[in-house]
Amino acid sequence: MIKPIWNFFIPLSLATLTSLGAVAAPTKKAVTEYPPEYSQKYLQNCQKTSVKEGLEEIDAQKLCRCTLREFQQKYTLAEFQQLNTSAETDENASNELIEVGQLCFEELLYE
Repeated sequence: MIKPIWNFFIPLSLATLTSLGAVAAPTKKAVTEYPPEYSQKYLQNCQKTSVKEGLEEIDAQKLCRCTLREFQQKYTLAEFQQLNTSAETDENASNELIEVGQLCFEELLYE
């Protein structure tokens, strides 16, 4: 399987993940603000990976802000972390992450 550029959605902290139990399937929710330090780390990792994959810095910032916003609209932090963990072995979970990345990438292309 080809690794997509969206592999930057890998969990930020394995210690955090191991302390989480199973979570319910994601449902549509109001925006959930992730903790500032988590969001900042996510954006840094996302932007670094996006630039390595060939995006300009400004486009990487826009893409990563979009994906973070989308994930916050769809998932609580625990759900997002569980989805990332599942994506390592579950193609459906991986596709959910990729779908958000593609949505934001298309938004970036057509702005």
